[in-house]
Amino acid sequence: MRGRVLTSKVRAGVRPTSSRVREALFSMLGQDLSDVTVLDGFGGSGLISFEAMSRGAEVTTVERNRPAAAAIQSNAEHLKVKMDLRITDLRNVLASGQWDVVILDPPYADDPVEWVAEASACVREVLVIEHKSGASLPEQVGALIQDVSRRYGDSSLTIYRRGSDPSLEEADVVP
Repeated sequence: MRGRVLTSKVRAGVRPTSSRVREALFSMLGQDLSDVTVLDGFGGSGLISFEAMSRGAEVTTVERNRPAAAAIQSNAEHLKVKMDLRITDLRNVLASGQWDVVILDPPYADDPVEWVAEASACVREVLVIEHKSGASLPEQVGALIQDVSRRYGDSSLTIYRRGSDPSLEEADVVP
């Protein structure tokens, strides 16, 4: 989908991930996401979902804001891609399955630590959380171990990877 222009305007209340942060994110995740399932937990503008799809991932996008979801759907039609778009609260989806990679970009007013804990059970391999720079996230949540945290202006990306220690419980949070 490289070079394709999205047609819908960004809706009020949606904070699209900057191109710099998206580039960094996919550099860390890898360019080939074939056979990887991805959950984009806060669809917003859909940019993360479309970027993951363009790299071969099977993506589930969640966006509870109907106008934002309509914009995502419009762009999917424009790009001629099929998309699993769910217009619901993210917590409903987190409880319904597992994905190889879960990407969350919650509103900056939300506590990112709560979202890390909420998502920990549905992550098979990698959890990515975009959050306001300066927020302190735990080193470990259950079997998820913080791998890297990078700052990009007002935004930071923190990446957790699933550890292999079977004694870790999903609810354990290690500061």
